Amino acid sequence: MSPDQNSTVLTFLESAPLAVVVVDVGGRIVLVNAKTEELFGYPRGELINQPLEDLLPQRLTQNHHRLRSSYFATPTARPMGSGMDLAARRKDGTEFPVEIGLSYVELEGQRLTMSFITDITARVEAAEALRQHAQELEIRVAARTQEIERRRRVAEGLRDVLTILNTARPLEEILDLIVEQASQLLETDAIAIYRQDREGDVPHVQAARYLGNPEGYRSVLKVPLNVQSAIYGNICLYYTAARSFTQEEKELAIAFADQAALAIENGRLREQVGRSAVAAERNRLARDLHDAVTQTLFSTSIIAEVLPTLWEKYPEEGRRQTADLQEMTRGALAEMRTLLLELRPTALTQAKLSDLLHQLADAITGRVRIPVTVEISGQYALPSDVQIAFYRIAQEALNNIAKHSRASQATVRLEQTANHIGLTIEDDGRGFDPSAVPATHLGLNIMRERAQSIGADLTIASAKGQHTSISVSWTRADGSF
Repeated sequence: MSPDQNSTVLTFLESAPLAVVVVDVGGRIVLVNAKTEELFGYPRGELINQPLEDLLPQRLTQNHHRLRSSYFATPTARPMGSGMDLAARRKDGTEFPVEIGLSYVELEGQRLTMSFITDITARVEAAEALRQHAQELEIRVAARTQEIERRRRVAEGLRDVLTILNTARPLEEILDLIVEQASQLLETDAIAIYRQDREGDVPHVQAARYLGNPEGYRSVLKVPLNVQSAIYGNICLYYTAARSFTQEEKELAIAFADQAALAIENGRLREQVGRSAVAAERNRLARDLHDAVTQTLFSTSIIAEVLPTLWEKYPEEGRRQTADLQEMTRGALAEMRTLLLELRPTALTQAKLSDLLHQLADAITGRVRIPVTVEISGQYALPSDVQIAFYRIAQEALNNIAKHSRASQATVRLEQTANHIGLTIEDDGRGFDPSAVPATHLGLNIMRERAQSIGADLTIASAKGQHTSISVSWTRADGSF
């Protein structure tokens, strides 16, 4: 290269907008430009003939020796942005990120490497800011997704409780679901619903989850249960760690408390309705039985008055009337025993179902003179509610036969095995069209409700002008009585 050419190159490097550092094969700085002085804080006189390592952090010097030797062995141009992102060190010791482009030249007979250095602090900071922003955004998205999932679980939990509130499930089962949902959604270590009958009484647990010693918990969220404008008790959420509660957590706890209070109030109302229905049905049956007994006794008194005359004039008719009198008297006694059962309902569960069916059959025969045959197959002790339901269904069906069937005979068939009971009541009367009879007539609704209350299947088969058959079937869930 001629002197003029060298001068031109030097002028170009001096005016370059990048820091330019020219290094010889030994790694000594032979030339820097004004931008290098500005970037590194060194006067160029302090850099000339100094090792390039003075501009690098200590941790990079060893790797720089290896790279320089390799580069001078097979020199190639490496443009800016080709991956040489390094770190540099200023005179005051501060480090900053740089990007370096390399070029190999021969100047005045020397093999030299020119390094073009750019401070990329702004780019690195922008990239780091972008990375942090992306990370924060990812965290916020994850938190939002988690919050949406939690709210979905809360909505589903509250919906499940509302669904069961609209059923006839036992109160204990409903409260158990409420404490389970509240425990999961509010992440409690323990939870309990307490009932306090009177002020000053010790509250007792009505439903709970994971409840140990209440004194062992460091945080408790307690919400009162208001039932019909009175304090029924409270729901307590227990936590082993000390913590505060957000407004949303408090509102959710109040929502569960309101649901528990509603379940308790609904349970009370169902009990009241049930007691009223039982009392009304018992009064109706007692009234019907009283009227039937009165009618039967009146008929027997008439027969008893004319019997002496019949025996004198018509002995054969007298014998027939005597047999009728015996049958009516037996029926009246059966009616009286049934009436006593209605006045003392606990006796229904103490007697055998077969004996109760015989008693109902005798009462119907004595009242309306329809022979009723009772067939019993197998005999096992029954749960109280099952026995009462079967007795009431049989009683209602036989009353219908007496009042409406115009039958000449009827059959009551009871079949029991170790895990199943079936009852069928048939008559040869005029029948009826079930689709044309309102559910409230003929006691059909009462029989269906009785069967439903114990989970039994009720079948009513009849047609106008044909006989009627009523069947009820029940199997115990665990397979045995």
